[in-house]
Amino acid sequence: MRSMFGLMRHAPRLPYCGTCKTLGVLYGQRSRVALNHDTVFLAEILLEQTGEPGWGSAYRSFNCLALPRDGRPIAVEYAATITVALAHFQIEDHRADLGQFRWKAAARWFSPAYQKAAVRLREWQFPLNAMAAILRTQGAREADPHSLAHVAEPTITATALVSAHGARICGRPDLAEPMYEWGSKFGYLIYLLDAYQDRDEDAKTGAFNATRAFPEVDARQEILATADQIAFQLSPGLASRLRTNVEERLGLRLPVIPVCARMGLRQRLRGAVRFARSLRERESAGWVKGVAVLATASLLAFVFPHQARQSETWRQCLGIPLNLMALGSIFAFAAQPPPPPGPIITPVQLPPRNLASCGSCRGACMEGCFEGVCESLGDSCDCS
Repeated sequence: MRSMFGLMRHAPRLPYCGTCKTLGVLYGQRSRVALNHDTVFLAEILLEQTGEPGWGSAYRSFNCLALPRDGRPIAVEYAATITVALAHFQIEDHRADLGQFRWKAAARWFSPAYQKAAVRLREWQFPLNAMAAILRTQGAREADPHSLAHVAEPTITATALVSAHGARICGRPDLAEPMYEWGSKFGYLIYLLDAYQDRDEDAKTGAFNATRAFPEVDARQEILATADQIAFQLSPGLASRLRTNVEERLGLRLPVIPVCARMGLRQRLRGAVRFARSLRERESAGWVKGVAVLATASLLAFVFPHQARQSETWRQCLGIPLNLMALGSIFAFAAQPPPPPGPIITPVQLPPRNLASCGSCRGACMEGCFEGVCESLGDSCDCS
């Protein structure tokens, strides 16, 4: 089975955090390590069809330990359950291929979560046995490959089953057939992208790689054409994110690095204070609370500039130090090597981003404005 991890990385916070926290509630904290960005993307598509839920306070909290106990959207529960099942099949695939102790230990460690997820999927009448059966044919297909479609079929079928049944679970059986078709294309895209990114490593290890097995096929053009077919079926926002992620993974677009992380300390401090003042105004704080808001929000916005500017309340802002993504961002930026000498050329030219302070962005748009949208807050922006 090919990996289904990491295609749609730029997910909005609520569906992403909602799926992660629902994993913790339903299948235990250990299951959260399996968070799959592509199943989050599926949840977003299902939420578009069933309506955006009234996200509870636990979902809106930046505190990763704050878990929702009720009011979980069915689309998010389904995405969390499928995430566990896919992680189980991936672990089993590695254990069968490599036989290493770490994969045997991982299977034993993850088994309780999968057992719960399997029970839930069968209650939903999900064709779990059929999906497991098609995924088990991957090794035989790679041993005797006939075509790209032939070796990709397990991932194609599994993704199609997941997508179609998701529509039924969420009360839209009328969308099951188009979702099956969409899922087939998305599964093919996932398989090709995974093979394309692994081609150099597989060449060193001698592992099977579909892009090397069929050199007559231009893998990059096949990926782009498939992505265009999928995007045509999506809403403009989701289609744009799909194209961005595909282009990044193909090396056609530089990864987006938060602009505020590259600012000088003085500029970063000024932006943090501006954000804290705007947050104090939103809280309508008195003198005592106002001082507390200004002091804590300034500090947190300076240390965690990207995450802090997504918070809508002081309480959300205070939860940021307990947010794993925020903590990870410190080490991620600290570990970045210096850029190589000389110009960096990318085939995709992006419009320049304006870092001015915008009144419509509730303070300083430290993340930058792109096509009239403040990227740190998602608001319309009058920067130009």
